[in-house]
Amino acid sequence: MLLTTHCPSRIHHIDTPPPTITLLDLPPEIRTQIVSYLILSSSAITIHEPRFNRHSPPPLAKTLPRTTGPIPAPAPSTPPPEDIFTVGTTRLALLLTCRLLYHENWKTYYSRNTFFFSLSTLPPFLDAIPSRCLDQIRRLSFRMPYRHRHARIWQMLSTLKRLEELELWLHPPATARHSEWESCAWGVRDCERLRVLRLRREQGEGGTNEDAVLEKDKGVEEGINAFLRERLMERGRDFEGRKCPAMLVALEPREDIEV
Repeated sequence: MLLTTHCPSRIHHIDTPPPTITLLDLPPEIRTQIVSYLILSSSAITIHEPRFNRHSPPPLAKTLPRTTGPIPAPAPSTPPPEDIFTVGTTRLALLLTCRLLYHENWKTYYSRNTFFFSLSTLPPFLDAIPSRCLDQIRRLSFRMPYRHRHARIWQMLSTLKRLEELELWLHPPATARHSEWESCAWGVRDCERLRVLRLRREQGEGGTNEDAVLEKDKGVEEGINAFLRERLMERGRDFEGRKCPAMLVALEPREDIEV
């Protein structure tokens, strides 16, 4: 019987670690699905200041004044002052680290998120963001100012060519005015692709006409949305200056609402 000194090759084989797979090594379909979980938000993204893309100049950082002692932490029941934080773009930060990720996902970020603005943030946003990004925005929430500059606001909203869903936050019912509803009825005409308008009221201290104002909001909202549906069905016709009967009924002044 012959004895051999041959050893299996696996005894002398040095195990090499498996190759590292990065995000960029994945197929594009899987990569974009992973990134979408990071850049999409289930709630509206509040825009604070004009640091919106890498081509914009950086904003002035908000910092606390110099002090020799430690900064006292705010009490748990009190919200921390805004000056403690420097506002950034958390969800967009990932896309700004790689050209490939940016080009694959920038349309998803702008078209599938809802952005919340106020009068102080919408104008600088429109000036800072490239038009190709503005043309992707489809959902927007906006806090209307009290009785002023409504025509200017609707002019700015009309520049968003693909805006489909709009949510307007109005002041408490005690300050309601018929001019708010009329500006909404006329403003939607210039938003060519708008499909849905939602009217929301900030909570107030209550009043005698609160229920009447909320009912009026609902009627105006239904009338405007009926007009938008009618316009969508008859897209090829000229709708300049036209209102559907439901909108005309909703805009009729009510005696139980003091103005």
